[in-house]
Amino acid sequence: MRILAVSVVGILVAWGQTPSPRGGNGVNQDTTVAVKTFQFRPTSLVAPVGTRVVWTNGDEIEHTITAGVPDSASGAFNGSVKAIGATFSHTFTRPGTYSYFCERHHFMRGEIRVTPTGEN
Repeated sequence: MRILAVSVVGILVAWGQTPSPRGGNGVNQDTTVAVKTFQFRPTSLVAPVGTRVVWTNGDEIEHTITAGVPDSASGAFNGSVKAIGATFSHTFTRPGTYSYFCERHHFMRGEIRVTPTGEN
């Protein structure tokens, strides 16, 4: 059983999603998205309200994390990761589906579905 748990953690980390510590109310507090090889990894994820998503740049080029779709940014969040290791984070306080993209590379897209607390 211990080997399986380590393997699952290894897979999540390899794809840019780290296991999230749980807060006192049982809600995930953090999850990560890797920005690497001109992709968001994972491309989509599901997280409960209150989750902070942290994007970390693994490329040697600047990327943005912009809510919405190309030519129609929603304004819900917008940040940039300028170099390797740079991060941007956003805490999702309302349920819904949030599409996002890179303003510099419109083919880079992702989605986060935020569920009410306790739902997944």
